[in-house]
Amino acid sequence: MFEYSPDNILCVQASWIVESGIVSAPNYKQLCSRGHLKKIIKGGNGRKALIQFDTMRSDIKNKVIELAGDPYAKVTTITFTDYIEQDQKAYNFYRNYTLDNGEALPEKNIKEYCCNAAVMNAINTIINSKLAQRKALAGSKVNVWEKITEIVAELPKHTYPHTLPKNQRILRNKVKQYLIDGYILFIHKSFGSKNAEKINDEAKAFVLACWTNPVKRVANYTQLLKIYNQEAEAQDWKLIKSEQSLINFLTDPKIEPLWWANRFGELKFKEKFTMPFKTALPSMRDSLWYSDGTKINMYYQDSNGKMKTINVYEVMDSYSEVFLGYHISEKEDYESGYQAFKMAIKTSGHRPYQVSFDNGSGNKKLHNGGFFDKISHLAIKTQPYNGKSKTIESAFGRFQTQFLAQEWNWTGQNITATKTSSHPNMEFILANPDKLPTLNELKAVYLEKRTQWNQALHPKTGKPRIDMYFESINPDAPVVTPFQIVDFFWIERNLPITCTSSGVTFKEKKIQYDYVVYQENSRAINQEWHLKNVNQKFHIKFDPDDMSLIYLYKKTPLGLKFVTAAETKIEIHRGQQEQEDWEAQYYRDQIEATKQTRIDIRNKTEENLQKHNMNAESYGYTSPNLKGINSNRKIKKDQSKKSELAKQKTDIAQYQKKISEAVLNPESIYDLM
Repeated sequence: MFEYSPDNILCVQASWIVESGIVSAPNYKQLCSRGHLKKIIKGGNGRKALIQFDTMRSDIKNKVIELAGDPYAKVTTITFTDYIEQDQKAYNFYRNYTLDNGEALPEKNIKEYCCNAAVMNAINTIINSKLAQRKALAGSKVNVWEKITEIVAELPKHTYPHTLPKNQRILRNKVKQYLIDGYILFIHKSFGSKNAEKINDEAKAFVLACWTNPVKRVANYTQLLKIYNQEAEAQDWKLIKSEQSLINFLTDPKIEPLWWANRFGELKFKEKFTMPFKTALPSMRDSLWYSDGTKINMYYQDSNGKMKTINVYEVMDSYSEVFLGYHISEKEDYESGYQAFKMAIKTSGHRPYQVSFDNGSGNKKLHNGGFFDKISHLAIKTQPYNGKSKTIESAFGRFQTQFLAQEWNWTGQNITATKTSSHPNMEFILANPDKLPTLNELKAVYLEKRTQWNQALHPKTGKPRIDMYFESINPDAPVVTPFQIVDFFWIERNLPITCTSSGVTFKEKKIQYDYVVYQENSRAINQEWHLKNVNQKFHIKFDPDDMSLIYLYKKTPLGLKFVTAAETKIEIHRGQQEQEDWEAQYYRDQIEATKQTRIDIRNKTEENLQKHNMNAESYGYTSPNLKGINSNRKIKKDQSKKSELAKQKTDIAQYQKKISEAVLNPESIYDLM
């Protein structure tokens, strides 16, 4: 039934007075109208009507004490904070206050100033009431101001964010000044742009130019103040005593964007002032692949024992965060991107719907050459200076800190990282440079770590990344065919190659490669194809990572037309000592195949000549046998005698032998016949 009003006045609830039978309802209204009961707060709209206890008529007051007890005996638990009440007038004042620059007070300052006013009000109530002093200060016999200063200093800041002084003398003077100035006391004289108004428009332009100068940079506000005042004397501007005037001007929300990028860079400007889009990541695999080149954050030692780092180019599926393909190299060039995407396509087996890449020199060459357009439906460059748009950068950062950081030779993250855990133990690393892994060992560790990443749980789904990827289906990411692999990743030589009696031969990076067209699923040379295509020109496509197979094409008005595939020419040893078991048989098989091809050609030619009576025998001459070949050619009976005479003549091989041994003399050649 007892209650304190917002002004800290002890009251009795009006409803209780009536309900307890101290006065009747009609009598209550008469007593209020005659002034015997003083109403502090009117009832209604959820409020309870309160009657000031000390102003009650004595008989009514005694009945209240008789029924409810002495109210002053019951307020012994009141503390200092019970006197701190919200000051609605203070809130309205600060909320509607307009600074000299035409702007309102920030919310943070409104909250601070309202709290200052509420604490000041509590102090004033306690100071002016002996009863309040006894209750709020727990009957302390020490100096009242000393106790109040101690309590105010210990108020929890998260509940009472005041900025009142902790010194007793200063606090006492502050309270006195508050009673004179009111709420305006807490608004600092230089708040907002008050002092900045001392700077005229011409001077403001000069200050802004100095602060954004990219060459002769101004290091701090102290230096800027000195430069300004020197210029002010020359230009007859008003001198400035405090740096705060310059700070207020430069940190004005309308001015700050004008110099932020010049001092901190375009990326920092975008992070601070540019609103990012709210985007949803893909819901299926192969919808979006990100690629990026970065440093492997692990040290290794080169062949000279020198401590080094090396780069890696990664291709990642955005949906599952699976690393699909990578390539480690000294620098991020077109070859690293080419190899990483080649591995990604082979790992996936599908053509991605979209690939995204930055505008690095290597990616630019691949893009301009149409590489990205061939392997995907859409090829889109990411926005420059917009790291947040590249999911792979976030993923790779987590990969570094969660997996690569497990190794003692971890380099740490970049130099801008603020966490201590983001930096390496360089003392230990420099004490053990000889224990650093070699490049091949580093590559093995990196492969192990990225495998662990792919097998680890995805942070959103709780499923292994690799399972997420292979369990997903993207209807718009078709399976890649073998001929598409050739089209995507095989290189076409600029100039055509002529097929000779030795097969197809060319040099790549100063290394000679020899190829032959073999029969399907066999080591046997395709003699028929070879015979028909000697001296024919072909365009060649090959995989630089696997030179064992090439494709031959003919150029047509509609483009290249596939002819056949050729494989590396089999090499056999001449000396039987070094021959393997299969080599001798292979040699014999190919010799017989060559002989049979020659016999078949001779027989077809002879048949055609005989058909038209144009063979040697039709004119009374004898056709020579195929030397070194057991021919099954049929000879007519009437030519048998001539054939016997031919056998008696010197064999061609013997003739060639005699010539090689003879001394060069034109007349002696006839003696050999």
